[in-house]
Amino acid sequence: MGKNKRVFLLWAACFGALLAVSAGAEFSFYLIDNFESGQAGKWYRFGGLETTVERNPSSEADSQDTIAESCGDFALKLKSRAAHWFAGGIGTDIYADASSFSRFQMDIFGSGAGGKIKIEVFDDDNDNYSLEQDPSKNWLATKDDKWVAEVPILGKGFTRVSIPFSALKLENPVSGDGLWNPDHKNGSGGLLKVQFVLLTDRETGEVEAGIDNILLTY
Repeated sequence: MGKNKRVFLLWAACFGALLAVSAGAEFSFYLIDNFESGQAGKWYRFGGLETTVERNPSSEADSQDTIAESCGDFALKLKSRAAHWFAGGIGTDIYADASSFSRFQMDIFGSGAGGKIKIEVFDDDNDNYSLEQDPSKNWLATKDDKWVAEVPILGKGFTRVSIPFSALKLENPVSGDGLWNPDHKNGSGGLLKVQFVLLTDRETGEVEAGIDNILLTY
């Protein structure tokens, strides 16, 4: 075998290995948003919640906080005043096949004001890439499953929250099929949408938080 041919085969083997590693990394998570574009136009708001993309409050801190370092330059700030514990929320469409993942992950920056974030996700059960809701019943999902979990907003600084899909609770048991099946089989839209609802610790009061690195992972 000639020298040039041996070099070419070695290069091809290394390139193939690199592609395999890249492919594995590509599918290790599904990024919903990290706000490094400085924009949040894909997110809709409801209930009077105010949102601004701001410089990560820990990005210039002289610390060894690895979570803060992973949050890059920008995060999405959420702020509102609650009435009856509800302080509004945000959401975005995803239409992702989440069947290869096992958990939901995000970083939450606490301001010290307390409160909780209610995470709401919807899987498509009538295979039409659409979420049907009844506005007369507090926007109840009428054809698809709504799965929820609540996480506390802790003290100042970032906290990484990782929620196994198995920990999500079905909130509308008579609407969809009652099964966690966020895939693209039979024309399904998979995981249709994610929403974050801010809740206060008191019936009325202000709540403030930052969110970043929102993703699906193993």
